[in-house]
Amino acid sequence: MLVDIQGINTDPARSPGPDLAFGAGPHFCIGTQLAQLELRAVTTVLRTDFPKARLATPFTKLQQATIGGLQGSRLTALPVALHG
Repeated sequence: MLVDIQGINTDPARSPGPDLAFGAGPHFCIGTQLAQLELRAVTTVLRTDFPKARLATPFTKLQQATIGGLQGSRLTALPVALHG
């Protein structure tokens, strides 16, 4: 889950209020537990259905589309050989 931080408190139809801002201090994404559960489910299926799955290219050759920032890093591609 991503929150558009730049868009917070910019809706001209609403007056600014505490429900539209994060405040201060560390924050925890409410979707973290769901994302972790989904990731566990995907890895379980991959290990069960494709036990020989491997990267089809060396790890060092993987390229990122974006580096860091609010939206994190994304790979341009993730080539995988499912049957070894």
